[in-house]
Amino acid sequence: MINVEFTVNFLVLLSIFIFCDSYGGYLGPVGCDTKAALKCEYEFLLCKLFNGPANDRSTLCSCARQFYGVCIRLAGCETTNEVGPLTKHEIYMKTCIDLIMSNDCPDPLICAINCASDTDVNTNEMKIIPFNNYGTSYLRIRVCLFKVHSTRLARYATVDQVACTSATDFQICSRLITPLTFVPVALPINTTYVEIDTCTKDSDDQFTCLPFVPPSRIYGNKFIFPNSYDIATTNNSVCASDADCLGSFCAFRMHPPICAPKTLKQVTSSGATYFSF
Repeated sequence: MINVEFTVNFLVLLSIFIFCDSYGGYLGPVGCDTKAALKCEYEFLLCKLFNGPANDRSTLCSCARQFYGVCIRLAGCETTNEVGPLTKHEIYMKTCIDLIMSNDCPDPLICAINCASDTDVNTNEMKIIPFNNYGTSYLRIRVCLFKVHSTRLARYATVDQVACTSATDFQICSRLITPLTFVPVALPINTTYVEIDTCTKDSDDQFTCLPFVPPSRIYGNKFIFPNSYDIATTNNSVCASDADCLGSFCAFRMHPPICAPKTLKQVTSSGATYFSF
């Protein structure tokens, strides 16, 4: 039997559905394509209605993988609010985490920020680093991939790694990590180091990365990389409720209470343990 509430929602969404194919990607423009996000919500509802029994966990997890792990990523809307008229207008990342936890979905990384590809996170081809942004600034990730000194390689057949020296050398992720956000980030497997810029957002939703603040760096290689990256806590890191901690929860056992950090174990286990502490 088809769920009546889902059917009503489907008819309402159908009546306001707007098709849009101007998708971006992880190297696309910064910002959320709201028309594309609305199309994603419509397809998500279709999936929940017709791809299996109502409220079936397996169906919900499968539909969520396509919705959050593919469609919303392509629209660039992971850390923005829902756009559909039938939603609570919560942040997509929050609703993703709520869904994987309540249904114990096997792949929590559908809620991650993917800076390695446009859609799916493949742990065999990517590095996973939880970012714990306790600060009040936005974080922009720039990836330096493995490079060799071409002249030395041609003349002497020696492999010497070289650094990224100009802005064009870096692979810049268009997904900025918002303040007080705790999220796993997928990086290309051949990342040698990452530079993290401090950025702000103005009233027109335009981002500016501060040139007078030196970028932080994370070093590693194909086999060894840090298990997490944390922005230092300040007085502004104190939380009053779980709503202050996107991707995590307020740990009141700590004094003063701060958002619990994400760990690699949490984000690579099942959805039910995503908030384990």
